[in-house]
Amino acid sequence: MFMKMNSAALGAALILLAGVANANAGLVSYSDFTSWSAAVPSKTSLAIPDPASGPYPGYDEFGSGTASVSYGGVLFETNIALGNGDFYNVGPTYEDSNGPLPVLSSQQQTVGVANILITLAAPVNAFALNFDTYDGVDDGTNYGAVVSFTLSNGQTLSKDSVGNVYDLQSFFGVVDDTPFKWVLLTTSDPVLSINALNFSAPVSAIPEPATWIMLILGFAGIGLMGGARLPARRARAS
Repeated sequence: MFMKMNSAALGAALILLAGVANANAGLVSYSDFTSWSAAVPSKTSLAIPDPASGPYPGYDEFGSGTASVSYGGVLFETNIALGNGDFYNVGPTYEDSNGPLPVLSSQQQTVGVANILITLAAPVNAFALNFDTYDGVDDGTNYGAVVSFTLSNGQTLSKDSVGNVYDLQSFFGVVDDTPFKWVLLTTSDPVLSINALNFSAPVSAIPEPATWIMLILGFAGIGLMGGARLPARRARAS
């Protein structure tokens, strides 16, 4: 299912939200779930479920470019304005899976960047998940192993990826004084996968602009050029 991208041009593609400040005042980032959990006494956990029974062995495919799925009141989306890859739920029974848990995965980009937008039912002050890309920062080439996180309140930060494909060993966890309702993940690596979400109790709603309009405006002036696909076996049924 996954494949690498033969292009360094996407490494410079970053999310730039129009008219939103990026100062991280009030934002605290955590390196592991234990420390994040200790700072968030009341939280909700959301595990990505096993893929439904369908035509493909061990995974569900939701579409290419713009695609979405909802679990437990949380909306997960990819958008063709950011990348043209496919959106999957990959389970542990998939033949090429190297992880014990189902993951949501944006992959096989030929134009743009791997992207997953997570929209919660209500604003929160704390959020955490596991993530990884295809390649890691220690392989000497850095195929987009840095993942950028953009919160709806304007906060942005980046985290290195271990690069373990479906056995997600990289952790992202934040607590912020300013509530946020969605988190956007992007990386120039062609494969981005997530699971094991946790978030705090809902807080008072905050006004915010239409999500995708702001994200698309933020990409004005950024040219996204994709490299040629390398031969690889897709997970589609023949």
